[in-house]
Amino acid sequence: MHRSRRAFTLIEMLLVVVIVALVMAIAMPKFTVVREQSAARSARLMLASAFSAARSAAVQKGQPSKLTISGSSVYVTVLSGLNKQEVSILGPMRFNASTGAALTSIDGVTEVTYDPRGMITPALAGVIRFELASGTASDTLCVSASGLIMPRDCRL
Repeated sequence: MHRSRRAFTLIEMLLVVVIVALVMAIAMPKFTVVREQSAARSARLMLASAFSAARSAAVQKGQPSKLTISGSSVYVTVLSGLNKQEVSILGPMRFNASTGAALTSIDGVTEVTYDPRGMITPALAGVIRFELASGTASDTLCVSASGLIMPRDCRL
């Protein structure tokens, strides 16, 4: 007499659960590294867009614009109108809240001013560097003395 099975045994179910747990234990550290690298890369792109917005606002308005870093937040303002009132163009961009990355000025610069030509004033002696870190991953953004975002290796 032959009986047909309609269900899995407890041992078969436990074996599948153990195999899935082992695969997850092996894969989870890699997922964490990829997530941290993605957060640092995303924060770098956000900061680059803030610098670009500050530079283009100064050129478009024909007035100085200012990028201010306060903790892990970035603000962009431009002087506008006849009374030279500061108008917010962008921000606050909160890096901790949006990407989970911490923003640090390597050179201690917390304020960058662009003149109407798109140049940083006062003139800088070198490159301004910012580090964006998320967990164990980090990325660096460099801005040249002329106000341009530099490639990843910080060399022109």
